[in-house]
Amino acid sequence: MFNLSGSELVFLLIAGLVVLGPERLPGVIRRVAKTYGEIRRATAGIEKEFRDTFDEPLADLRNTIDGAKTGFGLVDTEPSPPMRSEMPADPSEIASQDEEAKPE
Repeated sequence: MFNLSGSELVFLLIAGLVVLGPERLPGVIRRVAKTYGEIRRATAGIEKEFRDTFDEPLADLRNTIDGAKTGFGLVDTEPSPPMRSEMPADPSEIASQDEEAKPE
């Protein structure tokens, strides 16, 4: 939850010692640690309830998606052949192809 490095933690302890004094600092640290633990337990409980509530609908959704993936069968990855032959870029070739295609 809190991402404190060692130097940051030492700085906070020294600042707390200066501000609160050596008599009150241990009690404040205990209260902060107790509150932090209670917050962690509460959020863990909420997370568990959230997972329990949405686990079944998410599983149904995953099954539907998996069914849709396999429902279309195998997909052909090979390109299909062209439906007609390619037209040549040179117009004289078009005329010669037309003459060859005419029945006599």
